[in-house]
Amino acid sequence: MMNLLRRAVSSSSKRSSLIRIVAVATATSGVVYSTDIGTRISVAIPESIRESKSLLPWWISNGLIHHRPELSLFGNFSAFSARVSPKPEAPEDNNEKRAPVEDSDSVKPPPSGGGFLGRDTIANAAARIGPAVVNLSVPQGFHGITTGKSIGSGTIIDADGTILTCAHVVVDFQSLGQSSKGRVDVTLQDGRTFEGVVLNADLQSDIALVKINSKTPLPTAKLGFSNKLRPGDWVIAVGCPLSLQNTITAGIVSCVDRKSSDLGLRGTGREYLQTDCAINAGNSGGPLVNLDGEVVGVNIMKVLAADGLGFSVPIDSVSKIIEHFKKSGRVIRPWIGLKMIELNKMIIAQLKERYPMFPDVEKGILVPTVIPGSPGDRAGFKPGDVVVRFDGKPVETIKELIEIMDDRVGQRIRVVVERSSKETVTLEVIPEEANPDV
Repeated sequence: MMNLLRRAVSSSSKRSSLIRIVAVATATSGVVYSTDIGTRISVAIPESIRESKSLLPWWISNGLIHHRPELSLFGNFSAFSARVSPKPEAPEDNNEKRAPVEDSDSVKPPPSGGGFLGRDTIANAAARIGPAVVNLSVPQGFHGITTGKSIGSGTIIDADGTILTCAHVVVDFQSLGQSSKGRVDVTLQDGRTFEGVVLNADLQSDIALVKINSKTPLPTAKLGFSNKLRPGDWVIAVGCPLSLQNTITAGIVSCVDRKSSDLGLRGTGREYLQTDCAINAGNSGGPLVNLDGEVVGVNIMKVLAADGLGFSVPIDSVSKIIEHFKKSGRVIRPWIGLKMIELNKMIIAQLKERYPMFPDVEKGILVPTVIPGSPGDRAGFKPGDVVVRFDGKPVETIKELIEIMDDRVGQRIRVVVERSSKETVTLEVIPEEANPDV
């Protein structure tokens, strides 16, 4: 075989026809092809190999791979060079000089969760999160008669045995009054089993915490930041679909702010991460993980009539819910009784075209409806108002407004609105606690 390759390389220098040589090595992979113009090579080299020059018949300098004939397995053939992980270059004029190649050591690493995808990237992320992912089984029944089981997944997020999961996995909706006292059977990846109890459950966000007690150390997962995710970032979903424990699927983030209204869900406006990871019955409550092995979401649901449409609660939202649990034992949501629409330049232009008296604003939140008898109604809000400042801060999104309100029930909040005829009005609204069942 070696002689055959030598002959192939030798003969390639004697004729101008296209010859392709595919080289397979234990540590790297690449393709060599030769034309009349010259020889080119595309090579993928792990970082550990790049640091050891003696392992390959090449040496690396200034971001280029150079051939070392004295170490070549195929003898001495024409030298070559190729870029190592090049940055995309803008099209350039043929008369312009090519910019110097930037040294590979000065290239900044890709952002967390969305960088270079190597052979072991997903496997490494799965290995980090895997031990902390658990299988949950909850007996369900009616009037004390067990009728089946609810199967789901969860993630141990604290060494004290706190498990993050979905409310619909651990709450028996036919006996909600007993939900906080229900038994949860918990199975770890290492085979250990525990009996857990539901600490807190928020039905609106579908987030719950379960607690187990262990005399031996428990594996835990690290929480990341969902606000760093971008559409196209790689993620993995880990869980126990159909009770098949330790199941891992991979995909990309399709949308980072899919609104609940887009999915036909009622209640307070919420946003979800949309991914194309395979999610099935039993995945609910399991973690959505970035390539660093950090939890960036809680898998919550999928569209039954389609493939590749899964949704997760962003971990940033989950972290705030956990803070509410620790502070109040429940999630407190202020309510002011306003229907709201976020404005952008295109919507504003369309509204001004239809209604010449529409407020002269560039951004803000439109109030198309005020619920009679609500705190907003009592404060003096009118349909058509555009909220531009809330508690002294400029606002452009409903999410910003909700974050400013936080859990401030019963506290006065000053709101600046723009009305037709260039009228600016300052109102004071006192939020009430929202009905948790709505």
